[in-house]
Amino acid sequence: MCQSKSLREKDVTKHEYVLTDELRRFLKEPLGLLIPNDRLTYEEIISHINESKMIITVGDATTERLIRLGITPSIQIVDGREMRIKRDLPVSKIKAQVRVSNPAGQISKEALMMLSSAIRAEKPFRLIVDGEEDLLSLPSVALFPNGTSVLYGQPKKGIVIVKVNRDSRRTVISLLSRMVKRD
Repeated sequence: MCQSKSLREKDVTKHEYVLTDELRRFLKEPLGLLIPNDRLTYEEIISHINESKMIITVGDATTERLIRLGITPSIQIVDGREMRIKRDLPVSKIKAQVRVSNPAGQISKEALMMLSSAIRAEKPFRLIVDGEEDLLSLPSVALFPNGTSVLYGQPKKGIVIVKVNRDSRRTVISLLSRMVKRD
């Protein structure tokens, strides 16, 4: 295992990542715009993502919330759990789905490779995670093209929208650099 200071964009998929306690505390804060639960309407969400090239949702509740609002995410990353409690997968028409393993508190190479492939997959595409999907918002921001919107849940607060651009990608790559990396 290694913990290096720098990570280049093209190297993101070359490692597995393990969350540190320090970073776990840091990630409790939203990485983007937080839309509070009491303002989660179609109009509110669309006003922030209407020009997105792709919409990626991370988490069952976030995915289901968008689908219920009439917004079909291009890529849905789910694990069949909500707040660690087993639940049914969100109901949605999808063109393709793949199952990957991603242990809790980690980002596996398998998940990274599948996220990379999902860019070119027929949409809507669902990635079903055996383990935990929470951290997959980070590589989604790092790997997907500018103009993509990544949405994930902030427990008991709302939905966070991260617009993929040079700044958000730089922030996420910096966070990945601070994780323990395994080759």
